[in-house]
Amino acid sequence: MSNFKKLLSVAGLACLPGMAFADTPTIGSILEASGIAVTGYTSASYSVNFNDGKTLGFRAYDAQSDTFTIDQASITLAYAPESGFGATVNFLAGEDSNVINANYGDGDSIFSLPTAYVSYAGGGFTVIAGRFGSLAGYEVTADNAAPFVSRSWLFQNTQPFFHTGLRATYKFGDMLSATLGAVNSAPQASTIDANKQKTLEANVMFTPTSTLLVSLTNYLGVDEFDGTVLFPINGPGTGAFTTRTNISDVVVQFTGIDKLTLALNGTLQDAKDLYINKGVAFYGMYQVTEQFAARARIELTEAAVKEAAGGGSSSFKIYTVAGVYSPSKHMDIITEVRYDTSNDDVFPNGLNAPKDTGGNFAVKAIYKF
Repeated sequence: MSNFKKLLSVAGLACLPGMAFADTPTIGSILEASGIAVTGYTSASYSVNFNDGKTLGFRAYDAQSDTFTIDQASITLAYAPESGFGATVNFLAGEDSNVINANYGDGDSIFSLPTAYVSYAGGGFTVIAGRFGSLAGYEVTADNAAPFVSRSWLFQNTQPFFHTGLRATYKFGDMLSATLGAVNSAPQASTIDANKQKTLEANVMFTPTSTLLVSLTNYLGVDEFDGTVLFPINGPGTGAFTTRTNISDVVVQFTGIDKLTLALNGTLQDAKDLYINKGVAFYGMYQVTEQFAARARIELTEAAVKEAAGGGSSSFKIYTVAGVYSPSKHMDIITEVRYDTSNDDVFPNGLNAPKDTGGNFAVKAIYKF
């Protein structure tokens, strides 16, 4: 029976007279019968800044502190058959949409569309076209899959969040898969490309054992930058800059020790004659009990402006520890302390002079359905 006929059959049952209320199909059951999966979550947080002021430096979605925040209310609709055409759409509401929408040229709306793509699967191949998540990095935008309240320095300063374009993946077997794609600007994750050239993406994912995963990713392209935004003080300062860009990323994850997950993420983002951001993040996550988990992240990173653009660099050491309490399979409460250090005074400090240290305490609640 075709999926369309299944949907008509289930919908028709809802119209039969005399059916008990408890047996009336729900929207979820109708969608499930048609092969459409529906998932979602809602997250909210509170953060306390160690410095003066409400702004945290070098952050992705948690730049504001000392305030209650509705971060993400997300719902995803996905029809992804093992063979044939499908589609996936993710809708998101909340303060984090302001960051996501910046890639669309509008950072003022609390509503966003992080991913929306059509897909085709068959013969080991999967092809998607539209808006989709980046291949680079260990962490993700979605709060229900993020290990910490804050995202890593690498996530914000070296890795794209999403891409608009075309991507093809071939699975050679249980141990190896390869991905190639063409997308708009990778460093800026732009929805609308500022220049004609596209960025090429490539990834190889290798799982030699059930406990070890290695992912190698590269983005190579030519991108246009706004010099006024990049270098407002000591750089060119005006005009658009078109230059070669490259993002190289490696992820290694090991789960061979009972209840312990270890991971490493290294990324280098290079914009020729403009800047280079690079670093490595180390992760340790231990599931103490079914309800409690302990997590830690250490980052060693550097942001440098190249000589042609004025020169200068800052290095960072960032330490994050978190505890996770899961009273049910649907609920996570993450408590986190993060401490950032630098060789320069680069962290916001309210109306006072910037400091060489920063950080915060944060609590986030995530309900998943």
